[in-house]
Amino acid sequence: MKTWIITKFELKRVVKKKWFIISTVLTPVFVLIYAAFPVIMGKLSNRQRNLGIIDPTGRIIEFMKTPTGEKMEIPLRIISISSRQEGFSLMAKKKLDALLVVPADVFTSRKVTLYMRNVGDVTMVSTIKTRINRVIQRDKLRKLGLKEEVLKEILAGVEVETLKVEKGKVKKETMESSFTLYMIFSILLFMGLIGYGQILLRRVLEDKRFRVVEILYSSASPTQIFAGKLLGVGLAGILQLLFWLMLGVGGYLYAISYFPQFHLSGFFPKFIIFLLFFFAGFFLYSTIFLTVGSIVETEEDAQHLLGPIMMIITLPFALSFVLFMTPDNWIKIVLAYFPYTAPFFMMMRAILSSPSVLEIGVSLILVFLTSLASVWVSAKIFRVGMLHTGAKPTLSQLWSWVKEK
Repeated sequence: MKTWIITKFELKRVVKKKWFIISTVLTPVFVLIYAAFPVIMGKLSNRQRNLGIIDPTGRIIEFMKTPTGEKMEIPLRIISISSRQEGFSLMAKKKLDALLVVPADVFTSRKVTLYMRNVGDVTMVSTIKTRINRVIQRDKLRKLGLKEEVLKEILAGVEVETLKVEKGKVKKETMESSFTLYMIFSILLFMGLIGYGQILLRRVLEDKRFRVVEILYSSASPTQIFAGKLLGVGLAGILQLLFWLMLGVGGYLYAISYFPQFHLSGFFPKFIIFLLFFFAGFFLYSTIFLTVGSIVETEEDAQHLLGPIMMIITLPFALSFVLFMTPDNWIKIVLAYFPYTAPFFMMMRAILSSPSVLEIGVSLILVFLTSLASVWVSAKIFRVGMLHTGAKPTLSQLWSWVKEK
């Protein structure tokens, strides 16, 4: 009963804050912007580029005007340039994005020089390389006596439709939809773990600073206080997730009606997996924040201790995007079972590939068991640490607190 009273108190303490309402409304907006950013940048990167060409052969420049049909190509406006000096002058005036210098022996040396205002424009480089390769291929094939119609058929591009196979059945799911879903889930998971952990930390520090804990200890046990704080803040997180779920379902149904490539089979099972890992990860990491808050006196001291902890949370979030392309290699499989990285990596595997229910279950059980162990250890330290003042306790002192009955 006392635990529930503290839980309601902590829940109200969180949800009545203006920042809670603001973050509940604005977080989906920022997540959507973050998820849509690659798509927006992709659209912007497809703008037309101005390419100057010095071509003594007269053959490359003509074929460079013809798109190859490759998906990653961008439109090029081809301009004939007579000299490097003229090209550099136009680049200085921003009338050219790049200057391509073609040697007379290009068909044998297969080497060209590309001068660019922005050497980071990899899409433009890729487009130019693809078109030049097609020109040289056409030249070689033409020398073999092939007609133009045959050349067009040989060099025609191929459109690839990507579909997912799960348990022997084809699912209507694309790379774009899987990547977008994982990005949204991972951002929400990361923000939830960091955000609510920080809330718990501040609540504990406030209670210590204003001696609220001494009043609480007179009417409830340390375990009840610990559980109440953990559950109260956790329920606030559930309320936000439910609100985001309603927005997410509506947004998803709207998106697939206009963008079929974002159709995702099994959305709700994946969302359930996300919820389970969110709650498991919340209790796992929140106990760390509670422990830190109970053994320090100020937020400054807490931030020093939280450095390594923040790395533990941030590293799997960052690594998951680096290792995104190969969800079933052994590194990701190991990380999917390690409790402190499993919420990100097993969720990734569940979205991108086809782990069995047993694999997901084992990963969840390991995270929940570690969470229970962390709650038990943290509650022991919390019981003594909340009344502790003075210098920060050493590791041996913390261990002695854990062993106390």
